[in-house]
Amino acid sequence: FPKTQNRMATATEQIIVDHIVLLKVRPDATDDDIKRLIDGVNSLKVIPGVITITVGSTFVEEWMPDRRDGFTHSLSCRLESKDALKLYQDHPLHVKVKTECIVPILAAPPVAIDYESIVVLGEATEK
Repeated sequence: FPKTQNRMATATEQIIVDHIVLLKVRPDATDDDIKRLIDGVNSLKVIPGVITITVGSTFVEEWMPDRRDGFTHSLSCRLESKDALKLYQDHPLHVKVKTECIVPILAAPPVAIDYESIVVLGEATEK
C-alpha cells in the first residue's frame, strides 16, 4: 500500500485518521457498566477534530467463524488528522471516559491501532 501521507488528496478526497480500539470487557460487568461505557464513548463526539465515533458489542453469526479472540466490544473514531488524534488522546473528556468508564470494566488491556486513509467524497444526491 502506498503511504497516504506522501500523497495529496484530490478535490473529491480527504485524508483522515481512523482510531480503532478492541476491548475485552469483564464477564461480571453489569448492564449499567456497559451503558456507561457506550454513553461515555458516544460523548467523545464533542472533541474537536472528531468526525464520527461508534461503539458496540462484537458478534458472531452462525455462518461465520468466531474471529473475536475474546474481544467483546469495539470502538471506532474517525478524525480529521494526526493532529486531531493527538488532541483527542490528550483531551480531558477522553481521559475521563477512559479512566472512569472503560478501564475499570476491562478483563485485559485494550488493543488500539491508528491509520491514515483517503476517503473519497461523493456528491449528495436529491431524492
